[in-house]
Amino acid sequence: MVERLLALAVLAASGVYLANAWPLPMGTAARPGAGFFPLSVGVFGTAVALIWVLRALRRAPAAAEGLVVPEESGRRVAAATGVLVGYCLFLPWMGYPLAAFLFVGLLLRWLGARWTAALAIALACALASYYGFAVLLGVPLPRGIWFD
Repeated sequence: MVERLLALAVLAASGVYLANAWPLPMGTAARPGAGFFPLSVGVFGTAVALIWVLRALRRAPAAAEGLVVPEESGRRVAAATGVLVGYCLFLPWMGYPLAAFLFVGLLLRWLGARWTAALAIALACALASYYGFAVLLGVPLPRGIWFD
């Protein structure tokens, strides 16, 4: 029952997001407008939520006594929330590349990855996302106080 309600809530939220993204200007494929990305996210989110609702409605409800949440799940959620809040707070001060590197690295480490793997993936993600957005697309990303 909880899964069904959650799936319906996500579908409703996705629908509201899509409805708010719809009136934004789309632009063209060569020059996307302000609504291109939000509309794409809204369509994707709504499609995924609709699939989730259909699967949840077809499945028999799980027994309440069979639902067990591992104790470490709460710590993982708290770690992810803390890292995300830290990323948002330190992004203007540290700049995008360093903040993205630390965000991905710490998040992966606290979710169970080894330090070497977490740092290697974080470096690759920070460099690839900076190159894609700042260099290829020309998106102005925060540079931090060291580069201003």
